[in-house]
Amino acid sequence: MYKMRKGLAVTAAVCLLPVTLFGCSSGGKDGSSSPASATGEQTTGKTNDTGKSKEPEKVYIYASGAMSNASKLSKPEDYELVRKTIIEKSGIEIVPIIPPKGQEAEKLNLLLASNEPLDIFMGDTINYRTNGAIQPVGELLDKYGANVKKLWPQEWGDSWKALTDKDGKIWGVPSVPGLAMKAAFVRSDWMNELKLQLPTTFDEYEAVLKALKERDPAGNGQTIPMITNLVGLNLGLAAGFMGVGYGPFVDTDGKVKPPVMHPGYKQFIEKMADWYKKGYIYKESFALNTERIRELVKQNRVGTAVVHDTIVLAVQHELQKNVPAAEYKVAGELKGPLGSVMTMTDASSTGWVVSKKSQNPEAAMRLLDWINADIENFFLLYAGIKDRNWKYVDEKNRVIENLNQDYVGEFLVGDTFAYTVQYAMSDPAAKPEFDYLGQYSGDTTRSKKTAVSNVTFKFDQKEIADKLPNRADLERMIDEEIVKFIMGARPMDGYDKFLQELNGAGLAKWIDVYTEQYNKFK
Repeated sequence: MYKMRKGLAVTAAVCLLPVTLFGCSSGGKDGSSSPASATGEQTTGKTNDTGKSKEPEKVYIYASGAMSNASKLSKPEDYELVRKTIIEKSGIEIVPIIPPKGQEAEKLNLLLASNEPLDIFMGDTINYRTNGAIQPVGELLDKYGANVKKLWPQEWGDSWKALTDKDGKIWGVPSVPGLAMKAAFVRSDWMNELKLQLPTTFDEYEAVLKALKERDPAGNGQTIPMITNLVGLNLGLAAGFMGVGYGPFVDTDGKVKPPVMHPGYKQFIEKMADWYKKGYIYKESFALNTERIRELVKQNRVGTAVVHDTIVLAVQHELQKNVPAAEYKVAGELKGPLGSVMTMTDASSTGWVVSKKSQNPEAAMRLLDWINADIENFFLLYAGIKDRNWKYVDEKNRVIENLNQDYVGEFLVGDTFAYTVQYAMSDPAAKPEFDYLGQYSGDTTRSKKTAVSNVTFKFDQKEIADKLPNRADLERMIDEEIVKFIMGARPMDGYDKFLQELNGAGLAKWIDVYTEQYNKFK
């Protein structure tokens, strides 16, 4: 079942900063620099009216996220070179605060309650503004954040809305927009072998599955036409039958209801049950974990997969070691009876925020703006010194290669998905995922938003939890019963009876609570 307003902190860490590419570390050092002016002019090395060098402005960042997976420190000389280069180029010194591994949240709470300096951290704007831990940044953006605004695409405008309160105050800078991370991945080399095209309709998709089953390109009956899981089906295909993204929807009676009650969703489950009965969907799909799916992919058995992108793309390179021609492509033009099939997650209220106790919020915003001004500024914080720690393999297309692990990212702050879609890694193991992120994940033309995506980030999650103490049980019941329908353990003619059973389990209360939230914030 759809979980409301999921945070995207994990998505940011996985999608923006694959730790296998550059590695991570912990530690922090001090130093000096000169401040940048409000217009971005560098003042490093300049003097004040007395002829003395200006003291640098320092911006203290909470370096969690990728740093929590640290395995080693940067080499001192590389750390120092990156620190000085940041000062030289931005006029601002970054002072990282590295939390203990596994205690990032606890350390942040202690830091916010102490007198220790802190300027920028990643956090949920709703929670932290309610607690008085952060300050609005709208005026700072107007004065110093032109590049921040320019870099973030207009089609991801919901991200700004999610960081804005009812009074119009902006409380953070977005890092990750709503994303479509589940899709239908198809073995294009097998399509060529079978003289088939990537499917664009469900009839074509079924023809592909039928051909994979009957013609068995893996050999010895080992071909799996489709492997999936319930989350993959819901977010990767269901929208094509629902007309909106998989999630709560507003019914004709004006009430917000869960997707399981959408008429199009029932039709979708009927189709999946038919495919399962025909042997197109791997019979063990709903009992598999991620690692087992990856193993089956690496074993050259999976024809199509409707799952989270990394499950397939992260192991494609391993598969190619034994089957060089093997390649998964996205059925990006696939449509159901009601259009595009992929669902985009709702906008997140999490972003880069400025601490309430920041001693220099202006410098904090100038730093974020400098990062957003040029992708090589981001590369400096992310990967280190050009041609020492990383290099361009293809500068025109911004394909880069890390040269070593001598700098591992202590100064990284302000990372943004708006940059993630602008570059790629030369590492063949990483390329498929970067290609997907750049071409599909944030593409609003190929995916659908949920029906109430414009307000879900405003919902009071504590109030919902208090009023629906059995929500998790209800959601688990829905998931379990939907799987039974797909696998044939429950006949589809019993679907309406199933919905009646949900009422007895608390569905009516769920509808009331979510309708109340929707009416309050729409």
